[in-house]
Amino acid sequence: MGRLILVRHGHTALNRPGEDERLRSWLNVPLDDRGREEAAKTADLLTKYPVDVIYSSDLRRARQTAEVVRRRVKAPVVATSALRPWNLGAFGGQRIKDILPFLNLLNQRPDLPAPSGESFYQFYGRYSHRLTELLSLADASDACILAVTHVRNLLAATVIIEGGDSAKVPVKGGPSTGAISVVEKIRGRWRILREDGREIVDPTNFSLQDAAAIAETPDHSPQLSSARDGRSAHCDEGR
Repeated sequence: MGRLILVRHGHTALNRPGEDERLRSWLNVPLDDRGREEAAKTADLLTKYPVDVIYSSDLRRARQTAEVVRRRVKAPVVATSALRPWNLGAFGGQRIKDILPFLNLLNQRPDLPAPSGESFYQFYGRYSHRLTELLSLADASDACILAVTHVRNLLAATVIIEGGDSAKVPVKGGPSTGAISVVEKIRGRWRILREDGREIVDPTNFSLQDAAAIAETPDHSPQLSSARDGRSAHCDEGR
């Protein structure tokens, strides 16, 4: 029996902390200098694992991270769109603080697609199917299966792997860029932990039902169509 190792891609220019942080979503942004350094450090740490194959989100930041890892662990890379994050469509590239009411609405209504994107349930179904396949590969392997993906996927992975409630996937927190999480069977059940042994999600994180409390807005029911109207003004800034 092997392990499944999950890696968050390295840092990008849109991962700025604080008020300037922008939603990456499906934007094909590359790693920045910090991200390339993180990928190199992550690759060094991964040399102690017998990695058999690397699966990667096909978005550029993940593929670049996977390529750095490939050169160190000498394993082939398979890129797949199934490891992409939640497609939040028109919100990609916008400042998170500006679109928080709309993100809260999508978290409260997991069946509602984002403008030009997908619903949370569509993302969760796509990703959980692929993650389950990777767990089966790891279960049948004597080595390690590695997957390079995104923070939203890692937040969902805990719920998928440990059989939790899909309505309680945290909406914030999760591993930092370049972080490694290890999935292995303990007493017959899959568990996911950070490489240092800590839980992957901090207990202070919010569930989907708590998301509405993140931002205070005068509108209790924002209309998603208004996001389309402002798309060009915000998205161009994040590309």
